[in-house]
Amino acid sequence: MKTDGALLIIAGAGSGKTKTIAHRIAYLISKGTPPQKILAVTFTNKAAGEMRERVQTLLVKEKIYTNTESMPFLGTFHSLGVYILRRDGHRIGISKNFSILDEEDTRKIMRDLIQDFELNPESYPVPRMRNTISGFKNELIDTASFAQNIDGNPYQQKLLALYTAYEARLQKMKGLDFDDLLLKTVIVLQDHPEALAYWQDRWTYIHIDEYQDTNKAQYILSRLLAARHKNIAVVGDIDQAIYSWRGADWRNILQFETDWPNARLITLEENYRSTKLILEAANAVIVNNKERKEKNLYSRRERGESIGLTLLEDERREALFIASYIEYLKAEGIKPGSIAVLFRTNAQSRAIEEAFLKKNIPYRLIAGVKFYERKEVKDVLAYLKYALNPDDSLSLKRILNTPPRGIGKVLALRYLGGINLTTKEKDKISVFETIIEKIRDYIKRNKPSDVITFVIRSAGFEKYYKGNKSEEDRVENIKELLSVAKKFDDPLVGGEAPEGIEKLLTEAALSTQETEIEDKDSQVILLTAHAAKGLEFDIVIIAGMEEGLFPHSLSETESAIEEERRLFYVALTRARQKVMITLAGRRMLYGEISFNDPSRFLSEIPDSLIAGPDIKDLQDMHNRDSEYNEEEISIF
Repeated sequence: MKTDGALLIIAGAGSGKTKTIAHRIAYLISKGTPPQKILAVTFTNKAAGEMRERVQTLLVKEKIYTNTESMPFLGTFHSLGVYILRRDGHRIGISKNFSILDEEDTRKIMRDLIQDFELNPESYPVPRMRNTISGFKNELIDTASFAQNIDGNPYQQKLLALYTAYEARLQKMKGLDFDDLLLKTVIVLQDHPEALAYWQDRWTYIHIDEYQDTNKAQYILSRLLAARHKNIAVVGDIDQAIYSWRGADWRNILQFETDWPNARLITLEENYRSTKLILEAANAVIVNNKERKEKNLYSRRERGESIGLTLLEDERREALFIASYIEYLKAEGIKPGSIAVLFRTNAQSRAIEEAFLKKNIPYRLIAGVKFYERKEVKDVLAYLKYALNPDDSLSLKRILNTPPRGIGKVLALRYLGGINLTTKEKDKISVFETIIEKIRDYIKRNKPSDVITFVIRSAGFEKYYKGNKSEEDRVENIKELLSVAKKFDDPLVGGEAPEGIEKLLTEAALSTQETEIEDKDSQVILLTAHAAKGLEFDIVIIAGMEEGLFPHSLSETESAIEEERRLFYVALTRARQKVMITLAGRRMLYGEISFNDPSRFLSEIPDSLIAGPDIKDLQDMHNRDSEYNEEEISIF
């Protein structure tokens, strides 16, 4: 195996790319490369954890390397940014103890700024303003760059003012948002050659997973780190590039062989997940895209069942059909937890949820509040953030009267505004400040799990929640936070305090970006096709395969249609055994009734692979009114 130089691995869905990277890393170590010289970057903590576990297992099993204290850096792009900035962020004025702001934090800041500027929130909505600035940062456009390229347009002038004020607010509180973790890292490496040289020598072999999902900042960061030794291996699949709406640029993977002229190309085409028939359908669909690297997935598994295709009168009958189909699958011995219902937009879940409730089908909708975003968890962590970073005004506002300690809104505003307080007011604030000083001192001398326990007790959470049955879930979540903290108690993992706490806060902040799916065999999973990327299920039901919905009505360009087709390809290849597709002749969505044609993607699947009416029959049927009742919706 040749390990030096650039390598592009085109890895089809279910082709074992994680296994491929893990074996490559193990091989490098077996040939004498020190583990510390190896870097592997993924997009989620879950993927990084799986990679780490596989590498460790391989090293021990093959007796290649038994010292698991020293391992390669296996993490996400954002965790890599944190790692570099903790060491070198000071070069551009970033404090070592910077706070990482989550999406809720950044939207609060943007909401305050829009009010300060007296802007109309309908013309300058918080989500759009926040997403616009996020897009700038992912394209490596800072305030100075943006200022140089705007014209006299009043909207752009106001946007620049917002962006500038937003950055000033973050700087004042020594905070970085998610996008800063990449933007600021690139700035450090570009502007400080000594820092770049250090990290280039630190990692002589670099691996990037899901390369088709990299944005400009991630692309430039990868190139900077690999520029000296040129040992870069990237793994990806343009056929699964579905995130352009959040800044990903699939052209990066097409550009790789131009960026690295001597790069080798390896294509992984064997799929270990799906049946032959599912792959035939997926291949037949994706071949219609022009912008792609040619490959043809195949499987050595059984041929499998035909793809089911059913047209229902409307979204309510579609939902009841899906519920009946799941009842049939359960009767056949299929575990509900191995069934997923995918849809293009979250709004489609309403009718499906109603049908599931009517049929008493337990389900889990992947759109709920994630663990680290739950109020009580964020409250406890805010104490730690503020203790480490006294300039973190957002955390201070959150915890000043949480749990309640008699500091009302008026007193809070006076204290936060630096206004002179009365003796009585000072006494109330003094209680809070004493708590913070105790926590700050305790962090320096104790392991993370003990620190969490100390915060819960000293801040008053234990007393506040104790005996309150309506708050039992919050108590359980705080206890679970203790379990999380124990991961960082081991000095080999967390290092000396307060590094363990910093690592805990980093994981908490970065985990809010990811989808959580618990392993519950008793619940059917409901989620969007985008959220299903990287997952797999025995049975996949794809709902709402209609023009205007899938592909989405906003996909007007040929490039946008190709991304929608890739999304359908991803949805198909999530299934191990069976795919069922449903669509409705008419659909109430967003308060309006629409009559949509069947999705153009359905006509790209050969009729021989489908069990149900062919596409011509569907075109005829969709204009016909159905006469059946809800109770009759069961074909099994």
